[in-house]
This record gives sequence, C-alpha cells and structure tokens, in this order.
Amino acid sequence: MLKTLVDRLVGDVPGTAHQRALEVVAQAHVTRESLLRTVLAEEETAAVFSWLRQQPHIETTPEGLHPHDAVRTTLAADLRWRDPERYDDIRVRISVAALQAVRAAAEDDALLRAAEWMFLCRARSGPDHPYDWRAHRHIEDTPLRPADVPDVLRMAEAAEGPASAAAVAPWVHRQPEGFRVYRSAGTPAPLGFMAILHLAVPLPEDRSADPVVAAVWDVVAAVAPLGPGEHLGIRRFAVYPGRHPRPSPLMDLISRRTIAEEMRTRGRAVTFTVFEDGERWRAYLAEAGLREVAVVDVGGRSQHVFGRDWRLQTVEQWVEHRVRTVAPPVATWPAASPSEQPVGRPRRAAFEEGVLEALRRWHAPREFATSVLLRSSLVPPDSADPVADLRAAIITALDALQVDPAGVKAHEVLTATYIAAPRTLKAAARRLGVPYGTYRRHLATAKDRLIEQLLSPADAVVIGARVSRAGHPAPRRPEHVG
Repeated sequence: MLKTLVDRLVGDVPGTAHQRALEVVAQAHVTRESLLRTVLAEEETAAVFSWLRQQPHIETTPEGLHPHDAVRTTLAADLRWRDPERYDDIRVRISVAALQAVRAAAEDDALLRAAEWMFLCRARSGPDHPYDWRAHRHIEDTPLRPADVPDVLRMAEAAEGPASAAAVAPWVHRQPEGFRVYRSAGTPAPLGFMAILHLAVPLPEDRSADPVVAAVWDVVAAVAPLGPGEHLGIRRFAVYPGRHPRPSPLMDLISRRTIAEEMRTRGRAVTFTVFEDGERWRAYLAEAGLREVAVVDVGGRSQHVFGRDWRLQTVEQWVEHRVRTVAPPVATWPAASPSEQPVGRPRRAAFEEGVLEALRRWHAPREFATSVLLRSSLVPPDSADPVADLRAAIITALDALQVDPAGVKAHEVLTATYIAAPRTLKAAARRLGVPYGTYRRHLATAKDRLIEQLLSPADAVVIGARVSRAGHPAPRRPEHVG
C-alpha cells in the first residue's frame, strides 16, 4: 500500500539525489536550498531544489518548501519501512542543521528556527504533545522595557501570588536582560512574561530574596558543582495570567525562547526550569531529559524544579539523541553524590550510542570531532589526533572480533554495513547473501559484540571522566582496550 501511495502521490523520481531530497522534505518542517546542501552535501543541490519546486505535491511559501501532509506522511512511512537506519540518519542530519540555524540566526529569527527544530520532535510524546511548532504571528516576544516592570509584578501576583511577585522584584532590576515580555502584535500592553537567569556565584542576597534560587544552589552544591568559567541557567518565571501554566500560543513562545537560549548559550553547565504544575509537565520534561530535582514552597504554592547537566550530554549530542526513533537512555543528571558519579561522565548507554553513531558516520570523519568516545579510554589523553586514534581503535576492535565463527560473522556484517558503505541495509544483506530478516538479527548481535570488545572494564566505569571537576586531566589511562 505504501508503494502504491508513493507511486500515485509522487510519481517517477529522476535519480538518487532527488529521492534523498524528498526524504529531507518529508522530515523538515520547511525545506530551503541551504538545508538540502547541508544535509545531503550533493553537488547538484540547486538543480534538485529547482525540481522540488516544480512538483505538484510541494507548496512554495515565503519560508521555503512544504510538502502536502499526505505526501509527507507517506514518504516518511515508506523510508522508515525500507531503511530504518537511514530514516534516523536523515532526521539527525536535519536536527544538527537546525541547531546550526538557531545559532546563526538573528535575534528576531531565532524562535522560528527553534520551532523548526521542535517540529522534528512532534511525535515523541504522542497526540498529547503540549507544544505547537507553528508560527504565532499575533503574539510578539520582546525585551523588557522599564515601563513594563509594574505590569510584570502585577501579573506575577495575579498568577502565582504575592510571594512570587516578591521573588520577581529583585530580578527585574538585577537581570532585566533575562526577561522577555509577550504582547499582542502591535500593542504595548504585556500579556505575560518569562525570565531566564544566568548565575555563576551563590550570592547571599539571591538566596534570601528567592527561595527557588536558594534551593537550586543547594542542589548544585550537593551533586553538580560549577567549574571555572561555568554558570547555570534557570528559567525561573513563565507567567501568563488566566492561562497559567496551560499550553497556549504564548507558552509555545516561552518554550521556543527557552530552547533557543540553550542552543545559543556557551559555558552553561547546568540548566533548571520551574513549573507550578509539575504533574502536567513531568512526563514531557523527563522525555526531554529534565529530571525533577526539588519542590519548593513559595507562599504556600509548590514550585517544581527540573534540571539537567549539560556536562553529561552536550547540546550537540542532545539534538541528535532527541530525534532518533529508538534511542537508549542517557544520564542527564548526576548521581546522588559526587563520589558516586563524577560530573561530566556519561554512563554506558552514552558509550554504546557513541559506538553506533561512529559506525553510522564512518565515511564522514569530520563528524567524529563531537563523538562522546573522544572522552573515553579509547583515545590517549595526550593524543595528537584524537579522531584518527578513535577510528583506529574501532578498526582494531572490529578485527579482533574474528576469534570464533560467530565473531567472523559479526565482522563480516559490520564491515558490509558500515565500512563498505552500501546504500541501504538491503544492499548489505544482498552483499552477504542472506535474507533481510536474518541479516537484521546478525547486525544486532554484531553491534553488541563490537561494543563489548570496545568497552573495557575501565570504560564501563569512567567513560568520559578523564576531566575532573577541577578541569585537570585524570592521572591514568587503562593500558588495554577490549
């Protein structure tokens, strides 16, 4: 049925580059020529983009190209059925390109670029996903103006009570640049506001003025101390009287502002966000990697604090992990005490994901530069070329699999799938001369064997922990890998 739908809706496709362009169009909220060039790295991008514009199932808009919904759904389902790994690879490439677009965007465009990234995540939480990725042109996200301060304090009291207004008061004067005010387009009156505070030192006056900030500093001191040059960010307020804190276009813009801030900020070690209605948001935030770390009483109202440590999973790793169809869990918050898990140490799941990502990106060596495996004992701490050493360690482990017939089979299937780089998994199965279902089972087993070969006992404990909280190299590296 999928094949029939693709044939009827799309028709004949001239070539491989055109097919891959359709795969991008099916995933991206809007497709521009620059996105195709970044994702596909094809020399004929301009010609392919021109071909897309001429297709009856593609709509040309001021933002770029949109496929009709039926075409989008059918193309995505067809690729996911034909080649699940390529399906994920396309999504990851678009996600990384979206991150780059958010970082390069002017201030006025950053929220739309963040919304385009959010579109990739729209199905992760099912039909009850609380955010809408579409543009909300009737509401404006603007800086705080001095004349807004009385309205901001009034809205805080109306939505959360006098104690919340008392907590807002010092911050509007000390960090006014952290506040964003939301207004109906073309009108000056505020409808709501939010604030993202940047904190590097636990000042006594901050702790005494705001109980939530005091609790955050207690949590940081207990399990995630800041290192030199690091700071924390906290989305402390998100206020919309009358709709607070239910999903709405204004809350969508607050979410986009929060995500864009995370993507664009450098040097942030830990992030926190605060919700009064923790029950409503807990599942969604957990799925996005934010763990509830504190509940604070503010004037008789409970404020739920959710946090994540970007030293355990970087923003770059997060945007890739977030869009995968099936992704292993990754630690995004330290263990109960620093002695149990040093800050900055991904757990085994991150190592496993790093190995699979390295295999998928084998023919794009430059993309190894952000691999989590560079922080493992696979790479010497004094390496002159960490990427080359990492690739050599993987090849060594791959060759070392051939100690028994099952290991030989694992070596063959991994080599045919990733090192020889056939276009599809089915092509790899044909190369090996086995049925596709059998090939998939062999591939899953082979991946597990390679991970075990790479994962020495030391890596299982200290992967990524070569840098201590003080920022100094750890003193030793295991002599043997695998």
